[in-house]
Amino acid sequence: MSEQLILTNHAGADRSRTWERTSFRPQFERFSAVEIIDNCYKAFQLFRLRKEYQVVVLGGGAQYDLFYLILQRLWPLHVRPVVKIDCLWYRASPLRHFCKKMLFRCLDRVVARYVVWCQREIDDYSQAFDLPESKFIFIPYHTTIDDIFEIKDRGYLFSGGNFARDYQTLVEAVRGLALQVIIACTNSRAVEQLDLPDNVTVVGVSDLEFRKLMAESGINVLALDSSLLHSGGQQTFLNAMAMGKPVIVTDPEAGRGYIENGVDGILVPGGDHRSLRVALLSLIDDPEYAARLGTRAREKAQQMDTESHLAAISDLALGASIQTVNSLNPAV
Repeated sequence: MSEQLILTNHAGADRSRTWERTSFRPQFERFSAVEIIDNCYKAFQLFRLRKEYQVVVLGGGAQYDLFYLILQRLWPLHVRPVVKIDCLWYRASPLRHFCKKMLFRCLDRVVARYVVWCQREIDDYSQAFDLPESKFIFIPYHTTIDDIFEIKDRGYLFSGGNFARDYQTLVEAVRGLALQVIIACTNSRAVEQLDLPDNVTVVGVSDLEFRKLMAESGINVLALDSSLLHSGGQQTFLNAMAMGKPVIVTDPEAGRGYIENGVDGILVPGGDHRSLRVALLSLIDDPEYAARLGTRAREKAQQMDTESHLAAISDLALGASIQTVNSLNPAV
């Protein structure tokens, strides 16, 4: 008998033996060049396969996941509990948020668990969308370094990412310091209003070049906008930690559960350039302290690999299927 009890649209079988053994991800040919039509088609095809599995894990993209949930809600037979991962939810205008809230509450009937990558999102999401807090669970994200890089320290500070970033705070924190700063960003809106000092350079690079810049930096700063509903950046700072870099994160809530402040990284209040500057100087003025943070960061990040992450999701999904399948199904 096959161990593949999980039907999913989430990739990862090539990086996790557990996920490969316990889940099946069907491959569908592209149906339409129009993304919304193509996602609707894929969701329908996935929905048709659900009866052969005990549980469904959705993490294939917002539209794809949404269309599957709508189909399951409209057709209440052969319901399989759903574990929804990649809950990257943001605030919207009042009207749009109200509509989104009503939709989420309607679809919640077929969702067994929501997986978040940040602990504070358990409270924030459940309150913002009026969803049961008990359905949310925090599972730490994972490193995603597949390429082999030579780890060096060329003495510059590296910061990168295109969305949910607060580069203004970083720029003010490093202004006047004898420290070269490289910001890797291809989203012009995130950097177009910046008044850059001479020691700050903004570059647009590929994913591979992004990681190479990270691997050769001395300090990594994740300059996050802490005012958003969704706290991101975990992949970026975990990869930097795995490379043994001292890491500073400007959204403490995004870093909790990953970084112990002052032990394997530094957490500073969002939007506070003075606190960020103090944290940077503590690393610049004390190289031994910076090295200790980097060493401990690497040790922690080694425990947060793709295998352990997807194994935790697999365990959660199989547990959800045992607990909820009978209550969800009016007809099996």
